[in-house]
Amino acid sequence: MTTAEDLPATRSGDSIQHAVIDWRVLEELALLQKPGAPDLRVRLMTIFLKTSLPLMDGIKAAIITSDRQLLTTSAHTLKSTCLSLGVMRLGAICAELEQLGRDNALQDAGDLPVLAEEQYAAVTAAFKEALQQSGT
Repeated sequence: MTTAEDLPATRSGDSIQHAVIDWRVLEELALLQKPGAPDLRVRLMTIFLKTSLPLMDGIKAAIITSDRQLLTTSAHTLKSTCLSLGVMRLGAICAELEQLGRDNALQDAGDLPVLAEEQYAAVTAAFKEALQQSGT
């Protein structure tokens, strides 16, 4: 199984220092674009920015309160969203957190919550930058 540590942490030639997003995934989603409709990629990034913060908050709260169900649910939902948008590293971290929740092993989370927060900040910055560059 691929873990968060197996994924690349940097990408050269970008204004964004971390390889937090596999932009090819969003480009592939552009193939689903209907003519004349608003840019699907812009819409998906905007939805992510609006809906992901409560999930990150759920992960943090679950770790603090040792709530395995909240961790499992929040991490699973964020993982699925991340992976569908090419946010591979954060998705992998969420997968590990989800498994810890399922295994009732929250005490083994170690640095994963901190890594999740760092990646989340980088992803939101990257999406905001991309939206700004697209003029939205």
